[in-house]
Amino acid sequence: MRTAGHIRRLALLYRIFARRALPGLLPRLAGYVWRRYALRRRVPLTVMIAVTGRCQCDCAHCSASGLPAGELSTAELKRVMAEAAAMGSPKIGFTGGEPLLRADMAELTAFAAGLGLSVSIDTNGILLDAAKVAELKAAGISNINVSLDSPDARRHDRLRNRPGCFDSALAAVKACAAAGVPCVVSTYLTDRALAEGRLAALIRLARESGASGVRALFPIYTGKLGDRRRPLLSAAHKRLFFEKYAEPGFVYSESPLYDYLSGAVQCTASRGVSVYVGAEGSVRSCYVSREGMGNVRDAGLEAVLERAGYFSGGGCGGLDCGAC
Repeated sequence: MRTAGHIRRLALLYRIFARRALPGLLPRLAGYVWRRYALRRRVPLTVMIAVTGRCQCDCAHCSASGLPAGELSTAELKRVMAEAAAMGSPKIGFTGGEPLLRADMAELTAFAAGLGLSVSIDTNGILLDAAKVAELKAAGISNINVSLDSPDARRHDRLRNRPGCFDSALAAVKACAAAGVPCVVSTYLTDRALAEGRLAALIRLARESGASGVRALFPIYTGKLGDRRRPLLSAAHKRLFFEKYAEPGFVYSESPLYDYLSGAVQCTASRGVSVYVGAEGSVRSCYVSREGMGNVRDAGLEAVLERAGYFSGGGCGGLDCGAC
């Protein structure tokens, strides 16, 4: 049974992240494995880039709230992606804010895909209509992650403080499915969502809408939740998620690759699987890390990571964000 689960996880990885990026991704993946495991150089699998801090929503749980303002130019972002490819990272993830508020997202996607990288976008779905899906597909997008906080439209819109946001997000998932673009429904786990059966209902809705998977994220106590004293998700409900809801081929926490590698309730930053470049260029282990490692505007991405000892280091600097 364990082997069958591993095979399903690998199939999910291929279906979401690799299918549309082949064959250019294959040599990059081989190079990544060589650097990481043969040369023992801790190259990040994914470089997450916040392309903007702007957003149409005002989510009650927004972790990006309060991050430094500013945006890198198109040329600066292309340079960061070229540096990520040169140092051996095979995947780029665009996040925000809301990435689709930038007019150059198709251009940035095409540039990354042209480097042989797997490319994903995290979005609230408001601007992701059929035409935008087609544009991103033509640019070479590998997968799109659409946020859905609840299977109930009123609750989702209330949490996002944006009327109609649920309908837009659900339509975006269906548009991706119709266009053949892998789409993951991304949602936050809470005790209430599990106790009231909302996660189960959301998983059903995602399947019915043609989603490729469901990514369940643990609450991060920063940004809007920075002053919260009572956890939104208990350790018992974290265990319940893995025991009852996590499915190797469809439902995962944060990363199906990381779940496959260890199965522990931890984050990818603590494993050195990803790094985060903020909208203004700061480089961190993840977007809630207390200390930045440097800024890509002052030095190249690889130089910043080298100076910080990232390639030979471990962990995420002892960050206690509540995710682990």
